[in-house]
Amino acid sequence: MKKRIIIIDDHKILRQGLKLILGRNHKYEVVADFDNEEDLFSYLNGGEADIILLDIHLEKSNGIDIAKKAKLSFPSVKIIMHTMSCESYYINETKKTGAEGYVLKSGGQYALEKAIDLIANGSQAYMA
Repeated sequence: MKKRIIIIDDHKILRQGLKLILGRNHKYEVVADFDNEEDLFSYLNGGEADIILLDIHLEKSNGIDIAKKAKLSFPSVKIIMHTMSCESYYINETKKTGAEGYVLKSGGQYALEKAIDLIANGSQAYMA
């Protein structure tokens, strides 16, 4: 069964690129992509997802706060923070939310797919 993924990032071209990259992998299906938390929670209230790929720094929101809310409301959904920030502060804050992963955008396709696979199989993936 394909892992259903939602992408949350405020850069449209990044969302489009991730959809193309992840869409080529037979194990994944990007079911939605958004640039804000309102659309994410609206979708989660009616749709299904296995993994949220979430940027920390969004134009109008904070990914850490979104992760906290998502884990409280939808505890079965796994969260991977996908970010440019390699600061230990953000890694520690991400762990406090209960998110299962932390992957740097600079890590590329291989690191992201490895993190998704680890998390889909019940492990954590903190790759910073």
